[in-house]
Amino acid sequence: MLTVGILLCYLLGCSVVMTVSRKFSLAEIIGYSFLIGMGLETVFLFLLDVVQLHYTQFLLIALNLVVIIALNRKFPETLAAFKEKIANARTDLSSVNYVAIFLFLIIAYLFYAITIKNLFWPPSEGDSITSFDKLARVIALEGKLKISLFQYNLQGAAGTYPPLFHGSFAYVYIFGAETPKIVITFFFLSLLLAFYGFVRTYTNAVAAMLFTLILMATPELYAHAALALGNMPTAAYISAAVLATYIWLDRGGEKYFWIGAIMMGFSVWIRSDAIAFVLATLFMIALKIWQNKNYKHLLIYAGMAIIPFATWLLYVKLKIQLPQASRFDLSIGYNATRLSTMLNYTKAYLFAVPYREVHGGQLYGVVFISFFIALLVNTGLAFKKGVKTVFGNQALLLAFLLTAFAVYFTEFYLINEDVQASTIASLMASSFKRGMFYFIPIVLFYTATGYSSKIFFDWLEKFRTGS
Repeated sequence: MLTVGILLCYLLGCSVVMTVSRKFSLAEIIGYSFLIGMGLETVFLFLLDVVQLHYTQFLLIALNLVVIIALNRKFPETLAAFKEKIANARTDLSSVNYVAIFLFLIIAYLFYAITIKNLFWPPSEGDSITSFDKLARVIALEGKLKISLFQYNLQGAAGTYPPLFHGSFAYVYIFGAETPKIVITFFFLSLLLAFYGFVRTYTNAVAAMLFTLILMATPELYAHAALALGNMPTAAYISAAVLATYIWLDRGGEKYFWIGAIMMGFSVWIRSDAIAFVLATLFMIALKIWQNKNYKHLLIYAGMAIIPFATWLLYVKLKIQLPQASRFDLSIGYNATRLSTMLNYTKAYLFAVPYREVHGGQLYGVVFISFFIALLVNTGLAFKKGVKTVFGNQALLLAFLLTAFAVYFTEFYLINEDVQASTIASLMASSFKRGMFYFIPIVLFYTATGYSSKIFFDWLEKFRTGS
């Protein structure tokens, strides 16, 4: 039955993607489908809990089939579109790109290796055992979100987190999984495929494969592809939301607008602190929309992103009814020691240097260093070629990164250490470190598609083809 559950999840997500547009690439369709499908499965769990219907395999199968059938009213057109994409893929194989194939084989091997490790070990991380996995098991057993653990304050640290991550664990448990970590593999695969699709939109296959490999091989991110923790899946949703939105702003096309809005809604449905990225993305949209005064899209996007966030807050307050101390200390003011500690950790992460127990280079490899090098080279070229020529709409992406990081940094600066039961140094070495995942695909996208990179990879392609 687990296979049925996963297949329904993919079909549900694929139905939504193909309803939005039949013009996505195969990589994009597969990458988006699991993210959207699993997001919707947890929405189903939430709605069934609200109307007090206990979860069963039969109920979830029936609900999935109803929605899938409703979304596939134009199934012949969808099937024809798939056949065309497969035919195009076969045509592409006729002109073999050996460099891209070589890079793909490395990616495939690394994916196989981390998948074997992931599926061999059951959840063993502290946060998962005491919270995520425990919540999921009891949700599957009791058939509801408001489980008995809340009566005895045994829900753990993630008890009031939005339900997408531990809900995805519960979903596979309902369908008979012995371990929930199969969803980690699918989240990782979705992250890689969606990222490849985004980069491939702007550049050639070699560049897209190379940067997908760099993303995959980022040491700390790769390690999390075998851990039952929510940071890597959250990165998949946030990066898909931000990059789809950017492509819509840069090139137009409603399909990327809707994918971006849907993914951003799921970003706050998996972690509430993703609201920082909602605010930064809305700022990026506002900068672009200010030129044409078309605020309709901004309002729709804001609604789709904020409604899930507000819905979960209301659910926690009105149904779960857990007393919560404020996570933030707004009266903290200026604290030089605290700020210095945070800045030193941040410098270590961004510039690949050691600080106390962490080393940015060992955690994130060349990701941030390559971003800063590309930014410096592009800035130098801008003096010669012109700012608009070199940066163009990528200035919007840089504005997003600056805003998102500033808000994310401020969130940690204001954290109440007593409520978190951790010092700021401990939080910077753990939570903040894992939160850097959310930026990795976005900075790599900029590095791969920036002006200087395009020049280099265009030259490399001409050299490869002898043209």
